[in-house]
Amino acid sequence: MLTKKQKQILDFVKKYSAKKGFAPALEEIKKHFRLRSVATIHQHIATLRDKGYLHHQKNQPRSITASETERLIQIPVLGRISAGQPIEAIEDKETIAIPQGKLPLPLKDYYALRVQGDSMVDEGILNEDIVVIKKQQTAENGETVVALLDNYEVTLKKIYREKNGFRLQPANPKFKPIFTRELTVQGKVVSIIRSFDELKDKISKREFTNATIEYLEKADMAYRKLLGQYFTPRSIRDLLISKLPVNIESPKVLDPGCGTGEFLITAKQYFKNPELHGWDIDQNLIGVSKRNVPEAKLKNIDALENENYEQYDFVIGNPPYFEFTPTEMVRKKFKEIIGGRVNIFSLFIYQGIKWLKEGGYLAYIVPPSMNNGAYFSALREFVVKNANIEYLHILNDSKIFAGALQSTMLLVLKKGKNKGDYIFKKNNILIFSKNHRHLTNAFKKKKTLYDLGYSVKTGRLVWNQNRNLLTDNSKEGVPLVWAHNITDDGLKVPTLKAGKPQYVKTNNYDTGPCIVVNRITGSVRSTKLKAGIIPAGMKFIAENHVNVIFPPTRHNSLSMEKLATQLTSKEKIEVLKNITGNTQISKTELERLLPISV
Repeated sequence: MLTKKQKQILDFVKKYSAKKGFAPALEEIKKHFRLRSVATIHQHIATLRDKGYLHHQKNQPRSITASETERLIQIPVLGRISAGQPIEAIEDKETIAIPQGKLPLPLKDYYALRVQGDSMVDEGILNEDIVVIKKQQTAENGETVVALLDNYEVTLKKIYREKNGFRLQPANPKFKPIFTRELTVQGKVVSIIRSFDELKDKISKREFTNATIEYLEKADMAYRKLLGQYFTPRSIRDLLISKLPVNIESPKVLDPGCGTGEFLITAKQYFKNPELHGWDIDQNLIGVSKRNVPEAKLKNIDALENENYEQYDFVIGNPPYFEFTPTEMVRKKFKEIIGGRVNIFSLFIYQGIKWLKEGGYLAYIVPPSMNNGAYFSALREFVVKNANIEYLHILNDSKIFAGALQSTMLLVLKKGKNKGDYIFKKNNILIFSKNHRHLTNAFKKKKTLYDLGYSVKTGRLVWNQNRNLLTDNSKEGVPLVWAHNITDDGLKVPTLKAGKPQYVKTNNYDTGPCIVVNRITGSVRSTKLKAGIIPAGMKFIAENHVNVIFPPTRHNSLSMEKLATQLTSKEKIEVLKNITGNTQISKTELERLLPISV
């Protein structure tokens, strides 16, 4: 499949050649498209050659010829589709060129949509990608489909049949599944189109070798996502490796997921006469690494199976990160750190510490979710038991990693006795934080909601599972508190919003007084907590994106009004940023990790 720019270049080569009898030079193509660099044109020509549209002999002038083996057909791009919360379909007039042989006949059975949102990133579907859809009204469990909800909302999700309807499952842990009794399948995804143009602003020759850039251009994004392949720019590698000691002569250095060998290049330049070792499960990447670092000892192996422990002075790299279902053998081997859902990067941290000699250093790029996520609590305990955190720094701009969408973190551990650096512990919950000292000071002469006898519960109504109970008639039900009902000025009920009925028909309700707060707090950089008071005696149910704070049964001197004011104060928001490092606050964090003045 061709991107818009690739199609334009191919058309220009064909027209130029037909008119003048010979092919254009790269400089002429650059001039025609008003591009600054011939290198960019070379990348596009290489891609067109690899896809079979052009023939190009290296180091030969005007040797570009168009292949006539496959005709391009135009697929209509009907609009945008949400890979986040459902949105209304928007029809645009646009087409995209695809080789005819890529799609089985009849071609009228296909259309394309531009993706909006990032709920399907773990399936290799990114924001602004184009997905090619085959029209059909049925789908198997686990297939990615275009689903029509309520006759006007469309969304892109994996479909699963449930006992009472359907589950539309996102491929991003930040998003919750959508449950619905009825939907209409409008087609399933058969291909994803991504342009290398979308990555070129994030990739430069100063950051990567030519071999890595070539791989990024050619490699299928879905395949890279499957193996958790993200490649680290040189500037970030340099920053991380600079935190390691350089006084060890001829250190033994391992990158257990070496990819194209970029980290080994940085290690070669930084350490004194290092002995470089690199492993990767992908044979193709080992081949690229051999081109980049021919002197390294490279192996095509599964790092999680290797038990050659206590051999290395430094373990470095950007290990893969994706959730998976471990086998019994893997679960047994890593039982010390597994709790709930398993992300593969946590196993690389466990292995990395094991591979190190006593006093050795681990330097990884990992997601910051390990700092406070409930599923990583056992991992944090293992780290504290076996190593000291020497350096921790969150990079909030995910765009520095080609194809990645989440925040990342620089982490340096030293194997040996833990000194308590970057650690904060309260109410038997241990978290890692860059500002751990700030958190310690914030809790001086303070209590938590748990200490004061308050309890926090997440809203218990999942609206997609209970559509038949929702109503806009106040006489038919009790108020349903949505996140949008909680404003900067407190609770606003009723608040009319399309598709969000304000009441629910049930006799199973909660009763005030209590405080409701939003569970989704925004981005890491712009965290915001809003609070509203449910008055005494008011019947209500909270929606699942709301946390509810219930007062203690015993007398408490702290009034609801004062508590609500504290929760939304700048001081508490700053603490919240350091506790969660995330876009939402759990009921446990709210109950046990937020300092309250009494």
